[in-house]
Amino acid sequence: MKKYCFCILTSFFIILSCKEDDSPIYVPQPGAILDIPVGGPTEPNQVWVDLDQSRVNVNQRDIWDFGFYGGDQFRVILNNSILMAAAKLNSISIDEVNESDVASLKSVVTVGDFQPDNVMYVDDIMGNYLDRTAIDEISLKEDENHVYLINMGHSVYQNNTDDLKVVGEHRGWKKIRILRNDSNSYKIQYADISDTTHKEMIVKKDKDYHFSYISLAHGIVNVQPPKDLWDMCFTVFINENKGHGTYTFSDFVTINTMNNTGAYQANISEVGSYEDFTKEKVDPTKFVYNDHRVIGSSWRTTYGGAKVYTDRFYVLKDSKGNLFKLKFLNMTDKDGRRGYPKFEYSLLIN
Repeated sequence: MKKYCFCILTSFFIILSCKEDDSPIYVPQPGAILDIPVGGPTEPNQVWVDLDQSRVNVNQRDIWDFGFYGGDQFRVILNNSILMAAAKLNSISIDEVNESDVASLKSVVTVGDFQPDNVMYVDDIMGNYLDRTAIDEISLKEDENHVYLINMGHSVYQNNTDDLKVVGEHRGWKKIRILRNDSNSYKIQYADISDTTHKEMIVKKDKDYHFSYISLAHGIVNVQPPKDLWDMCFTVFINENKGHGTYTFSDFVTINTMNNTGAYQANISEVGSYEDFTKEKVDPTKFVYNDHRVIGSSWRTTYGGAKVYTDRFYVLKDSKGNLFKLKFLNMTDKDGRRGYPKFEYSLLIN
């Protein structure tokens, strides 16, 4: 009997040991210098950065139109990086909407034209998409889901240029209506403005991602990495110019606030040099978790030439609790062309 019990115990510990050995071990990377492949003066790419693994994911920023939230709410975002905008119409019948219904709106559902009120036609610029999106939260009651006029924004500029040029041809206008297909998926109806019939697409939720992305032309597309596998995104961005409405920013950095990533700017005059900054100097009260623009464009200037500020760096806390310091090294290549950012970072350890 003792021998039998000993064998069972031995087997139990062997199983535990095997399970422990087979589990992936998470070891944050201590730091790196990263060249970010934004793609040059037309800035064609969105680049997603995962600091703890020194990993980047890249997509061309005009390959997607809409993102469908994977969590409990039913929210849909527009592609901010290509200047998309949306206006709610009175109709709930997509096939009945025609050009006369939207003609007066086309001059106001725009981006970057100094109209103070056009912020209402884009998603929350702070990135709080569960609080406000240009498209209302998709209702369980079908008759509460209206048709929207969609300004499809601009494609990536296709010609060669040494000058910053992030806006290509206008991609036209669409009308859409979005419904809940079931408890775990959406149905989007879409058509050209003058069409009297529409197409439909089903988009399933994926809880591993903030959003599932689609192109009306090509269907489901891969864009953002899983929500736990990115911290920062380099992108063209629609921001707000206070009192003047929306404005297009190039060389912009957002952070993953939807996954509880926070950051703050550290001024060298207050905290000392980047090299001497240690974990003990981190100020937890300064982290910003409710505005993904906390880095934004504050790391660079275009006055007197495109260049990086050298009087500041940034502290970032990722969703796993890792602390990093990072500073930007340049935003141009050796010939002064924009769209070539580089930064270095270090994991802050005891």
